[in-house]
Amino acid sequence: MGEPCPHCAEPIRSIDQFCEGCGTDLRVRRCGTVAAMGADLPCRGCGQPFSAYAGPIAEYCPSCGLRRRDGTDRVEIDLGPLAGVSDRGYVHARNEDAMALGHRQWGNRTAGRLGAVVCDGVSTVHSPELASRAAAEAALDVLLRAGHTTDRTAEHRTRDAVAAAARAVSALPAPSDRNVPSCTFVSALVDRSDAGLSEITVAWVGDSRAYWLAAAGTAEPARLLTADHSWAAETVTAGVLDTATAMADDRAHAITRWLGADSAPEPGVVTLRPVGSGVLLLCSDGLWNYLPDAQELAAVTLQKIERGTGSLNAAAALTTVALDAGGGDNITAVVIPITVRSPS
Repeated sequence: MGEPCPHCAEPIRSIDQFCEGCGTDLRVRRCGTVAAMGADLPCRGCGQPFSAYAGPIAEYCPSCGLRRRDGTDRVEIDLGPLAGVSDRGYVHARNEDAMALGHRQWGNRTAGRLGAVVCDGVSTVHSPELASRAAAEAALDVLLRAGHTTDRTAEHRTRDAVAAAARAVSALPAPSDRNVPSCTFVSALVDRSDAGLSEITVAWVGDSRAYWLAAAGTAEPARLLTADHSWAAETVTAGVLDTATAMADDRAHAITRWLGADSAPEPGVVTLRPVGSGVLLLCSDGLWNYLPDAQELAAVTLQKIERGTGSLNAAAALTTVALDAGGGDNITAVVIPITVRSPS
């Protein structure tokens, strides 16, 4: 027998596709912000565990009044083929970002599917962290769903994932019609063939971003893959203002699309079939506000990847850049190295 089942600890064999004890699909590995949550972390103000108090666990410490920790201030996930880091930063009282990532293998073949989602809660509404967590989990469910030979193309599957995320957010309770949980969204679906080729499908709603990162002069140059659904981006696109002027405006980061009430969840979608190796990065604006240029992001990321320190260290290095620059927002970075094999 090999390793125990990650869910029920029943011994499993390397050839098993499902755990005989609990039925878990062993071809899928996934994790996210929701899985990292802890219900009884001690208060960071007075150190009192919440289990010391009778009754349901409250959002605020009954002793000193600080908002309780839920385990998401700093989330690090390493799944091998992809990794992510999400950090509260120094200003926000809680981490309103969320990520969910996973991969599915087709038997013992090299082919497989990677899925990743990053969401950023809209801070001006009720419980934005619930929106981002619900959206990320619902979307990843669809991205990793079995059935790689169905009639659903990668774009169809991706649009289905966005729709599932929108439904999950809409189902959350809210104190009023004007204060409903909302979030931005970016996802990646990476399908890898036995021949070592990858097709990447990216979708986004709002101003969370996806970048392709590669060294200068390579066959697949580094670039931003998404176009923000924001006041600044759309003003620049319309030719009304230049980028510097638009970004200096107080309305620059006002998003024009989001998941939640009063917004049609119509995503932007783009497909990339890279001809050279590189790294796919998904991130919230807590990172790109400080480092928006693709080549500068590539310099930080590829240095870690090329040194063999792994995707998690690359994501952590990107997060550190934002923290060192001030950490004025929640920061999330998901790193997915993509290797394109040359024809033999």
